[in-house]
Amino acid sequence: MALDLTVVRGEGTVETFRVEAGAVGSITPGKPVKVGGTGDNYVVLLATGDPEIGTDRMVGIARSTSTDTAAADGVVEVEMIVPNKTVIRGKATTPANIDTDAKLLALLNDTVTFTLTSTTFSINEDEGTDPNVHGLTIIDGNVANGTLDVQVADAAGLSGGSV
Repeated sequence: MALDLTVVRGEGTVETFRVEAGAVGSITPGKPVKVGGTGDNYVVLLATGDPEIGTDRMVGIARSTSTDTAAADGVVEVEMIVPNKTVIRGKATTPANIDTDAKLLALLNDTVTFTLTSTTFSINEDEGTDPNVHGLTIIDGNVANGTLDVQVADAAGLSGGSV
C-alpha cells in the first residue's frame, strides 16, 4: 500500500497522540494530522486547504492506524515534523502541472496546502501561492513521478499557529 505522504528528511521523533472517539480508523499511515478535537486535546486529519498559517498546528504524518472506536478514544503514532526543516513528499494534485522541469521550476518556493480527495491526500500545486495563508512551501519535486517535496512553515506547525 502506497502512503499518501512520507517524511523524506529532517524528521522529528515518533510520538503517541490521542484520537477522539468517532474518527474510527480514519487516521492511517501516511495521513497528515493537526491539533484538534474537543478542547484541542487530540489530533485530527487535516482537511483540504490545510495547513493554514496562524490557524492550524500541524503535528506530523501518521505512522500507524488510530485505535479509536465510535465510543472510545484511541491513540495513533505520529512522526512529528520540525517546521522549516522536515521535508514531506507527496503526489501533486495535478501531476500534469509538474511534468516538465520548466513547470516544476515555476512552482519552486510557492506556498500551497494539501488537498483531500475521498481518502487520499495530495499537494495542491495549482491553487496559487499565498505565503500569508498557505502553510507548505514547495522546495523540490520529481517530474517523472509527479511528486513534490514541501516544508511546513513555522506558523503552521505545532510550535506555531493558534486555535
